[in-house]
Amino acid sequence: MRIPLYIEMAGKNVLIIGGGEVGTSRAKKFLDAGANVRVLSLEFIPEIKELEKNNPRLKLIEEDANTFNLEPLFEWAHFVTIAVGDLKLNEVAKNLAAKKKCLLNLANDSSQTEVVVPFDGEYEGIRFAVTTEGKSGVVARMIRDSILEMLKKDDEKIYLLRAMEYLKKYMKAEKVPIDLRMSLYFEISSDKEFRSLVRDGNVEEAKSLAEKLVQEYVSGKRVPKSKSLTF
Repeated sequence: MRIPLYIEMAGKNVLIIGGGEVGTSRAKKFLDAGANVRVLSLEFIPEIKELEKNNPRLKLIEEDANTFNLEPLFEWAHFVTIAVGDLKLNEVAKNLAAKKKCLLNLANDSSQTEVVVPFDGEYEGIRFAVTTEGKSGVVARMIRDSILEMLKKDDEKIYLLRAMEYLKKYMKAEKVPIDLRMSLYFEISSDKEFRSLVRDGNVEEAKSLAEKLVQEYVSGKRVPKSKSLTF
């Protein structure tokens, strides 16, 4: 069973087999994340050739994946994407990935792929990803865009994020015990006055109120109603 994760890719090594549209899209994504990328293909579209000229972390290898010795590349890679139509190459890739212990994305076979590369988005510090696990990339993209539009129209959630981020940093700096801290995330985020300030966009006032509430809970003047939960 696959589970969603966000993985730090800066400095990681990524091998992509396929120099077409999909391979180029994957290369751009991983380069943007700070990875070192090698793309092996017999042919490359102009876009990725231009990309190589301006990015020292990208190397194009003009070879036939069916005859080239792939083992050293799989040894080098942390992550491999197969972005060609030749399904026979998938078995070779699966065996090498298992042997060299690197993660494998089969862009040409959603049912057999180990890793899914989703459609992702970001708005004001909120990141999200959507996949239908191969059922329909068109629908996944539409849902991604719908989530983005929803966030753009919901200022309150953005204000709340800013206030809660501050609260988290403040409590850690004040060395509030972790069990109490976990409870206070819920107590303060549901406080009526706090939420009213957030709703009106008064984030700085919400931060000040959060500090006051934390000190009251720490001193025992207030007692949390909620139990400690993972946050």
